[in-house]
Amino acid sequence: MAAVLVLGLAGYGVLRHGGKQGGAASARIADPAPFTPDLPEVERLRAAAKGRNVVICVLDAARADHFTCYGYPRDTTPNSDRVAEGGLLLENHFCPCPETKPSTASLFTGQYPDTHLAYDERKLQPGTFTLAQAFHSAGFHTVLFSQNEYSSPLWGLGEDFDEAYYEPHLRKAGWERPFYWRPDALLQQVSLWLAKKPRSPFFAYVHFMPPHSPYIAPVDIYGYYMDSNPPNARREPYPFDEVERELRASEKPWDLNLYVNRYDGNLRYGDMAIGQLEQMLRDAGLFDNTVFIVTADHGEAFGEHGYKGHTISVFDESTHVPLLIRFPDNVAQGRRIHGMTQTLDLLPTLCDLFEIPYPRDAVQGRSFLPLMAGAVEEINDFIFSRGRGKPPSYAVRDHDHLLLLYQGAKLQALYDLREDPRALKNVIAKEAEAAARLTDEFRSFAKQQTAPPLEFADPNAQPAQLPAVETVKPDEEMLRTIRALGYLK
Repeated sequence: MAAVLVLGLAGYGVLRHGGKQGGAASARIADPAPFTPDLPEVERLRAAAKGRNVVICVLDAARADHFTCYGYPRDTTPNSDRVAEGGLLLENHFCPCPETKPSTASLFTGQYPDTHLAYDERKLQPGTFTLAQAFHSAGFHTVLFSQNEYSSPLWGLGEDFDEAYYEPHLRKAGWERPFYWRPDALLQQVSLWLAKKPRSPFFAYVHFMPPHSPYIAPVDIYGYYMDSNPPNARREPYPFDEVERELRASEKPWDLNLYVNRYDGNLRYGDMAIGQLEQMLRDAGLFDNTVFIVTADHGEAFGEHGYKGHTISVFDESTHVPLLIRFPDNVAQGRRIHGMTQTLDLLPTLCDLFEIPYPRDAVQGRSFLPLMAGAVEEINDFIFSRGRGKPPSYAVRDHDHLLLLYQGAKLQALYDLREDPRALKNVIAKEAEAAARLTDEFRSFAKQQTAPPLEFADPNAQPAQLPAVETVKPDEEMLRTIRALGYLK
């Protein structure tokens, strides 16, 4: 952080974790002046992006450590790897919640879940500043393509795009559940849109379902890894006996190797969609004029720390996600960034890159443009991620430690990532000073949220009363979809 302060990066605010959230609708829009110093590499990145299109591709439930470019021994992601080779790879990128709707809302708004409050049955509050609004104000045509209901206008996400193609459009085109979760359903919509020769520059958000369950890749891809045991697959103990008792009591026996093999096959299926989308853009003469981004909304647990799937665990298997950014003209080719970043940093980073004004007092993420330019080594001292288990938990991490805080503040765990990168040994009694330091950082973070989650650090604190916002009551068809996605039993 000291390096950032020395450089005097404008727009970072006084607070260490981003500005205190105010009413988004009334937030002041910053002057459209450069948000970072006039450094040669910053200007080179801006010049490479100026007037270009932006495409953000999301692979749902894609954990970073199963991408070949992140060190996975299997060849699961050849197309994403090519994006990484031609651009930047951010090694330590994390989501703020291992669940699609709150994580996507954080990407769109630059806010933590306890500020945008788009979780459970709550929609994203109308009037909240978003990436779509930012790019639209800068003269971009904005379009959303999504196979996941939780990242669509059905839940208030994407209502402010100029165009949006999601579940109703996929069904109208003849795709039925579960087949409209196959990438070709969404790619068909993209192809039709490109055939209309969209106006440039444009900003597109493309959310593919794979590798999320249910695993529906074609047989030749589905069985791609079935004849071998997956690398690094392991079952590990729960952090505490008191946590997730109900979950464990209802858990059916499952074949770990089969589960991971199926996931890897479907990750390769999703990666094929990345390659097909790239080819579509190339065929339209657009790819070389596009800032192309590959990321994920959250990861997926395979039994590490006792958890399977997502929404609950806040360990790295659920929160560490890929982020790959390819610039036109081979700018920043093959660069790897070690500093910690998070989903909500994308909005201020893209606004910084394209010099688009945004309400800095309403946006809690931080621009990592200086990080990409090599001007600083870190922009975030700490990363915060929330899970909604029983009880809910929060993760606080830096490069050295991971602290777990459970609602009610009676359970805590600390892992020394330098000695224990898999986070298996709770050393909170041995390293009480580190635990206290991270807990203090969490309190500071919590107080800056619209609904301060202080009950995770203080046993006498009560959960914050949430302001009333519009909610969604799922009908039977939506409930069937939610169950198919594994969010309801």
